[in-house]
Amino acid sequence: MAPKKQYLPILLLSLTGVVLFSHYHFSLPPFPSESSHTLSRNFPPSHSTAHNFSFTIKLLAFDRLSSLSRCLNSLSSAHYGGDTINLHIFIDHFKQLNISGSVSGALDEKLDNSRRILNFVDGFNWRFGEKIVHYRTVNVGLQAQWLEAWWPSSDDDFVFVVEDDLEVSPLYYKFLRRLILNYYYNKSNFSPRIYGASLQRARFVPGKHGNKIKLDSETQLFLYQLVGTWGQLLFPKPWKEFRMWYDNHKAKDIKPYLEGMVTTGWYRKMGEKIWTPWFIKFIHSHGYFNIYTNFLHERALSISHRDAGVNYGRTVGPDSYLLDEASLDFNFWI
Repeated sequence: MAPKKQYLPILLLSLTGVVLFSHYHFSLPPFPSESSHTLSRNFPPSHSTAHNFSFTIKLLAFDRLSSLSRCLNSLSSAHYGGDTINLHIFIDHFKQLNISGSVSGALDEKLDNSRRILNFVDGFNWRFGEKIVHYRTVNVGLQAQWLEAWWPSSDDDFVFVVEDDLEVSPLYYKFLRRLILNYYYNKSNFSPRIYGASLQRARFVPGKHGNKIKLDSETQLFLYQLVGTWGQLLFPKPWKEFRMWYDNHKAKDIKPYLEGMVTTGWYRKMGEKIWTPWFIKFIHSHGYFNIYTNFLHERALSISHRDAGVNYGRTVGPDSYLLDEASLDFNFWI
C-alpha cells in the first residue's frame, strides 16, 4: 500500500482582509481561478537533482562592520549540502559631507570605516561559490540597494536577500531548497501567485491599528501578502513583473498609497528612502502572496538584530529566537 499523504492546513491572510480585520482559511494554492490544492508534507529528497537552479545571496550593507561580520558568519555556518551558493555583497557609500574644518575628522572616520569594511569582505572566505563585492561610489539608500540588486537571468534564478543586521539559522538553506523544489517546481503545488518566502516571524498586521497576527499552533506555513525584509526568498517572474510595474508608476508619478495601511504613512514620512510601500502596493493590486513560517515559541529561521541605522534610530535587538538544531523539537521538514 502506498504511504498515506499528510497534509498541512494553510492560512491565507490578504492585505484586503487585513484592512477589514478579517481572515479566512484556504488550501494551497488559494486562488479562485485555480483548482483547490493542499500543502503536502512530502518534500522531495533534500539532494534531488531533478531541477538545476541558481541560488544567490544578496547581502545589502552600509556602514555597520560588526553587523556585517555577524551576518556573514551566520551565512557561512549554514548547511549547503555541496550546492553552489553565490554571494553578492552590495556596500552603500556614506553620505557626502560638506568639506570644512569642523567635519574633516568625521569625514576621515567615515573613510576609515569604509576601508575596514572593504578589507573585511575582501578577506572573508566564502567557500560555497563566487563572491562578488559591489562598492557604490555614492550613497543610494535602501530602496536602490534592494531594487538594483537583482534582475533575474532566467526562470531558474533565485535570490535570498538579507540586510546586514540579520542572522540566519544553519538550517535556513535546507528549508528554502526544499521549498523551491516543492512549491516552484512541483506542478501539483505550484501557484503563479506566490512570489517567494520570508524566513522572519510574521508579527503584526500593518493596518492603522497594528494588530498582531494570531495563528493556531498547528499552522506551520501560511500565505500572507506582506513582504518580509528580514530574509526574503524571491521568485524570478514576479520580481521582473514588479520592476516593470515600478518603472511605469514612477515615470507617471503614481504614488504607492494603499488606504488603511500604515505603510502609506511610512512613505509620506520617508519617501524614496524605503521601497516596501511600492512592493506592498504591487502585490496587493496583483494578488500575490508570500510563504511564511509559524514556529512555536517565537522562533524563526532568520532574525533581525534591529541595529541602529536607516530603520531604527537606536539598536533594539531581535524580536525572535533563532531556530537551530539544538532547539529543533518538532518535525521540521514539513
